[in-house]
This record gives sequence, structure tokens and C-alpha cells, in this order.
Amino acid sequence: MTRYRPYATFWVVMLVALIADQITKFFVVKHIAFFDPAIPGSGEEVSIIAGVLRFVHVGNKGAAWGAGSGHDATQIFLVGLALVVIAFIWLKRRELLRELAGGQVAFGLFIGGAVGNVFDRLLREHVVDFVDIRLPFKLFGSYHWPAFNIADACICIGVGLYFIFLWQQEKEMRRRIESQSGGNPLV
Repeated sequence: MTRYRPYATFWVVMLVALIADQITKFFVVKHIAFFDPAIPGSGEEVSIIAGVLRFVHVGNKGAAWGAGSGHDATQIFLVGLALVVIAFIWLKRRELLRELAGGQVAFGLFIGGAVGNVFDRLLREHVVDFVDIRLPFKLFGSYHWPAFNIADACICIGVGLYFIFLWQQEKEMRRRIESQSGGNPLV
């Protein structure tokens, strides 16, 4: 167990992300009728913020925004891709998680989300999406963002945090080099 202690933050964040994702999906599956585009009037919505945020119950067999959902091999490909990425991060964990401040949080979110969506693909043969956002714009009408879930949000936030932390680390490294070289980064 002491071997994994340096990764405690990663494990906690990953498990919290995974559990939050699975609990919310369980609630949606149990309490909101499934929307099937082939059946007019199917499904239901729960309004959270009138006209802006609602919960729905949709199934996504494809990648982001349903890309590739019409192909039978998509599920197998996406599960395989997710497992390859998870394995890569695990194999490179020393460089990725310990060298970068905040890396454990970023990758904990990313892996928790990826595992949550893999569970859906293996258990339900589709990913349960339920957060549905419509943004009203006076000039352009409204914009409908495709439905997503907690896992998707964790993946996006984790990737975003990783790039922010990487940028901060690089900025700090440049600052140190400049201070050691008398202000000229080319020396």
C-alpha cells in the first residue's frame, strides 16, 4: 500500500469522479424516461433552470456528440481506445502525475470520467447522457449543446487542468531560467 501512497490524491479524485458519475447515471436511468429519437414523444425532461438547463435521459453509442454512433464497431473501438489511454497514463504515471503540480487531480478527473463511460459502454452498450443545456442568445436565437454527463465533464475539466498546470510549470521554468541568466532567456 505504501507504494501507491504518492498517488493518493489521484486515487481519491478518480474514485470520487467515478462514483459521482455512476450515482447520477443510476438516478437518471431509474427516474427519467429514456428518449428514443425513433419514437415521437418518448422520454421526458426535468427542468432545472427554465429554458437553459434540463435533465433528460439519452443514450450515446458514439464518441463525443454521438460521432460514429451508426457503426457497430464504434463501441469496441471506443472501449479499446479508452483502455489504451488509461494504460498509457498508468505506465507513465511517474512523469505525468508526480512531476506536474496538480497532475494527480487532472488525471484523477480524466481517468474517473473515462472509466465511468467505459462502464456504461460495457454494461448498457451506450453512454447515459443527461445534462442538456440550451443557451439563449438574443441576436442568434438559442444554442443547444449536446447532452453530456458527469464523466464527460470530468474528462474535459481534467484535460483543461492538465494544460493549465503544464502552462504554469513551463512559465515558472522560463522565469527561473531568466532569473539565473540575468534576464536574457537566450544566454
